[in-house]
Amino acid sequence: MPGSRLRGVVARLTPGGNLTERAVKSGLWASAITAGTRGLQLVTLVVVAGLLGPTALGLLGIALLTLAVLEVFSNLGMDAALIQRREENVDAYLDTAWVLQVVRGVVLAGVAWVVAPHVAAFFGEPRSVDLVRAIGISPLLLGLRNPAVMYFQKNLEFHRQFVYQLSGAVVDVGVALVLAFATGSVWALVIGKLAGDATRTVVSYHIHDYRPSFRADVGKGRELFGYGKWIMGASVTAFLLGQGDDVFVGWFLGATALGLYQLAYRLANAPATEITKVISSTMFPTYSKLQDDLPAVRSAYFRVLQFTSFLTFPVSVGILVTAPSFVAGFLGEEWLPMVPVLQVLTAWGLLLSVGANVGPLFRALGRPDLETKVKLWKLVVVALLIYPATDAYGVVGTAGAIIVASLLTSEPLANYWGLKLVDGTGRQFARTLAYPTATSLAMGSVVYAVRESLTLAPALEFVVLVVVGIGVYAAAVLVVDSTTDYDLRSVLALIRRNLA
Repeated sequence: MPGSRLRGVVARLTPGGNLTERAVKSGLWASAITAGTRGLQLVTLVVVAGLLGPTALGLLGIALLTLAVLEVFSNLGMDAALIQRREENVDAYLDTAWVLQVVRGVVLAGVAWVVAPHVAAFFGEPRSVDLVRAIGISPLLLGLRNPAVMYFQKNLEFHRQFVYQLSGAVVDVGVALVLAFATGSVWALVIGKLAGDATRTVVSYHIHDYRPSFRADVGKGRELFGYGKWIMGASVTAFLLGQGDDVFVGWFLGATALGLYQLAYRLANAPATEITKVISSTMFPTYSKLQDDLPAVRSAYFRVLQFTSFLTFPVSVGILVTAPSFVAGFLGEEWLPMVPVLQVLTAWGLLLSVGANVGPLFRALGRPDLETKVKLWKLVVVALLIYPATDAYGVVGTAGAIIVASLLTSEPLANYWGLKLVDGTGRQFARTLAYPTATSLAMGSVVYAVRESLTLAPALEFVVLVVVGIGVYAAAVLVVDSTTDYDLRSVLALIRRNLA
């Protein structure tokens, strides 16, 4: 009977009905993808970090940074270009997109092999050469995947995206954990990633019956690149903003500092950024389908902002106040220097969760150039601040430079242009964020007070603080819902109807 019940739940969550219902159901599947893949990866990262220490994690960080540089500067934006197109069937473009991705994968694997010694010299870490060369195989494995997996997002078929993504995540985590305990080596994470990428590629051909052939149409390639070039531009600036600080920390402060900074970044931003990634993956195709109906786009945008802020704000505040207990209880004393970095970066994650809702809006309404321009302005300010801030305060200064640059450039610009595109008002924007801000601060104040009064073991203290935080926030939300016209109940009701 449990099997039949599970099939019934899956059937109810299979996208159907009107566009709003399909978007909500797809959002639930996308949430499951994120909770499954990122949750597994974060648990693995924490376990392996405790086993290997900051330096080993920093060596892996060098390899992953190299891969990120290669990928972002060759991002063709094919999937985004196909999703954004108005026509439902884009099979005529798939062979061209696949050929370009395969060629790109081959080139990147070769480049990684050649540049590995130079990367190691740049960071002063000769131990990273083989790691860089191995991780360079990743884009080749993923380049061979079935190009039709793009349809899972375009058609809001996230139940199929769930199978595709989670299959690789399970293999990645399983291989990494087994090898980490068996060998105690950072190679466990590298091999796990490659195994996961290979698994996704194999699964992609099992869950979609399209079979690509090695042929390309130059004209169609130009069409796709005409849109995709702006995605590449946004990706380049996003990398420089999102990981340029990692490169700087690794070069300026070394592998150990890089390991501390990267783990702090992942932990601080995971809840906010992963929630917004879920929203982005579902709302980009949804906004694209609504792009000719501005009132509908505006309504959807504010509803999304309302919902995400009620999820991301309390999580960010919770991380801020529980960071000392978590690090001491689950990572150990050698990771304690990470606490202030984790707390500062958490504040940036909260800002990011608001601004990230605008990205899919820019892309869907045919203005990906705005996303690139926003990030370029922020990049300029980061470039001016990062050296003196890091020189004065170490990795805490690096994190502070990112926050200041966000407050001065990207967040006000992105939200201003987003409101202009949907013909929204600043008052509506502020009102949407006011209640989650108030309830989250109330929760944070109570949790902080409880933390200061406790004398428990750090791990147990963390668990107690999480339970208290959930209870206080739930009570605060109930008060807001019953005493104001914020209309959060309609959002929750929409989710319940689609689960019923």
